[in-house]
Amino acid sequence: MSDSPCPALDGLPALRSQCAAPPAAAAQAASQPSTAVLHIESIRTEPQFDALQADWRALSARCPQGSLFLAWDWQRLWWRYYGAQRRLCILVARQAGQVVGILPLYRETHRVARWIAVRKLRPIGAGGDTAPDDLGLLAPPAQAPAVAAACVDYLLHQVSGWQLIDLVDLPLDDALTRRLLDHAAQHPGRAHITPPQSRTCGELPADWPGYLRGLSSNRRELIGRKRRKFEKLPGARFHRIDDAAQLDAAFDRLAQLHRQRWQGRSDDHGFSSPAYLGFHRALMHALLAQGQLRLYALDAQGQTVAMFYGFRQGDALCYFQAGFDPAHAALSPGEVLMAYVIEAAIAEGCKVFDMLKGDYAHKRHFFQQTRQTLDIRLYRPGLIHLLYRVQHWLQRRNGAGAPARSERAAAAAEAGR
Repeated sequence: MSDSPCPALDGLPALRSQCAAPPAAAAQAASQPSTAVLHIESIRTEPQFDALQADWRALSARCPQGSLFLAWDWQRLWWRYYGAQRRLCILVARQAGQVVGILPLYRETHRVARWIAVRKLRPIGAGGDTAPDDLGLLAPPAQAPAVAAACVDYLLHQVSGWQLIDLVDLPLDDALTRRLLDHAAQHPGRAHITPPQSRTCGELPADWPGYLRGLSSNRRELIGRKRRKFEKLPGARFHRIDDAAQLDAAFDRLAQLHRQRWQGRSDDHGFSSPAYLGFHRALMHALLAQGQLRLYALDAQGQTVAMFYGFRQGDALCYFQAGFDPAHAALSPGEVLMAYVIEAAIAEGCKVFDMLKGDYAHKRHFFQQTRQTLDIRLYRPGLIHLLYRVQHWLQRRNGAGAPARSERAAAAAEAGR
């Protein structure tokens, strides 16, 4: 076998360069006192998890551009609905008694080919049938490099029993990603790194006319024509749902529309399992209470024909899920709705529109910029490590590598969020 069993490691120097800390973040980190002592503790029980709520929310407030998928509501609700048969392993970093970082993980035993048991550490949120993004480290930029280094060291030397640390959807600009890539460079035979995966996004201008000017003339004309056609319908209305008393009925309609949209197009769509339905219903209520839920509806002819489910995080509006009635496909309700949502995001002062996971063509109709995430696996030496090395070597030899997902696979991924 080759000394470098993972094809992605061949591009590790370039990846590490891409992941270099921005100058402002590096300056912030350098300004921290070098004598500050970090203490790492491991949270293993649900009562300990619940006791973290106030500190977790306070830490999120100090990370305004942090990921919603690392915020308290997503993490705790995910554990409520998907934590069965899994064991907590949340790393909490404290400095002078204050929580300055959280790396939320859990343990599980995964069976490969039915007879091989692999003991894994995974991020809370990964697994189950809902797919989050950006599952890195929750820490303020100034403390993040030191917290990341301390957490990785703790995992490698203080946490026992694991054979594989499977960290997915790590942002390229995350301090944890940089620390893991440094470790992979020092121990190339014990790491596997996927090629970066792209997420569509875009910077928002100050006003809607400015956004339209950034599109092609054909695209501008198409948006205007479809909007005018919709607005001529009886009862045509675009509106945001922000009344808690209406939320459950709106959730049920969104689930129905989503299933109608993807029926026959994907075998793996969202809003189908009891866990998925329970989790997202509870999450919507939690996000509404925090002022972060962005649930929009498009009404026409006395019924809701399309819905958008997203959230506000810092200065970004993020698109998570949507659905429309195929009976009204001639109206292009999904495209009409998305244009209204982008206009609303601009009006409320958002600077970024993030389409999140799913490299799907309709997202690129509205934005062409991308950001990247990657997955990193760390192995402990042993039989499992050897078997994975053989697997990666065979993939490389056969030219399998990590092929780009097909449009159908991307659609299935989006449908199953």
